Order: sequence, then C-alpha cells, then structure tokens
Amino acid sequence: MRAAAPHLREPAKKERDAGEEVFRKIVNVSSISGTFGNAGQANYSAAKAGLVGLTKTVAKEWGQFKINVNAVAFGFVETRLTASKEEAGFFNKDGEEITLGIPEQLRQMAAMIIPLGRPAQPAEAAGPVFFLCGPYSNYIHGQVLNVTGGQFGGMTT
Repeated sequence: MRAAAPHLREPAKKERDAGEEVFRKIVNVSSISGTFGNAGQANYSAAKAGLVGLTKTVAKEWGQFKINVNAVAFGFVETRLTASKEEAGFFNKDGEEITLGIPEQLRQMAAMIIPLGRPAQPAEAAGPVFFLCGPYSNYIHGQVLNVTGGQFGGMTT
C-alpha cells in the first residue's frame, strides 16, 4: 500500500479539489485465523491479524481520498496448500523438499464444521474480492468480510 499510495492519493486529491468523487479500492487478503486464531498457527494468525489492523487504520486515514480499504478473511478454500497430503505434492526451497497439503482426516473434519459442507472453490473466493473492487461497494469501508461458508458467524470482527 505504501508503494501504491502516490498513485492512489495524488489523483484523488486533484479530484477532491475539483469536486469530483471517484472511488479507488484496496482489498487486503486475510484469514479467519487472523480474526479468530488457529491452534498451531501463531505466526500466520498474527500476520493476518496485522492485516486487519492495517486495513482499518488505512481506511480511517485514506477515506478522505475516497479510497475504500477493506479486507476479505477467508476460511477453508481449496488450494494446493489445503489439498490432501496425498494429492498436494511438494516444492523445493533452497534444496529442501517441502510437502504441501493437510491430512485427509483434517480435511474431513473441516468439511463437517462448515455449514455449507465443503471448502470454497477459488472462484467462490474471488467473487467477494471482485465485489469489493466494484461500484456496488463504494460505501463499504474499513470492513473485514468473512468468507467462510458460515463456519464462523455473528458480529465478532
């Protein structure tokens, strides 16, 4: 956001001075691990919680420029990192082979606690980001949209 700031704020200042209202969008990608925590993921949860704080702070600072700043906190989304260990494969980093995926038993448990009964597909995860980038979200500002299939609900974030 620091690198994008001059490209977002400077034109916005000119538009504001001219009486024009043009909305620009920032959508940060967080996780419900950052809003609810997750056992065994202290570093990941802390980083994603930091994005939530950054989102809310920059929204307060940049709202005057009509720059909408929001975040999407995803739950379980089907990716190569959440595929079953048997199917996910691996990658090499600095000569070390790192296995991807999670145990199938955990995948099955996750599906049982998601009211919609399954993880999100990538296109379903992209939809809320697309929405927040469009004109129908011009008055949504400083928010965290939980995209979880109902896994966590209520007014908690």
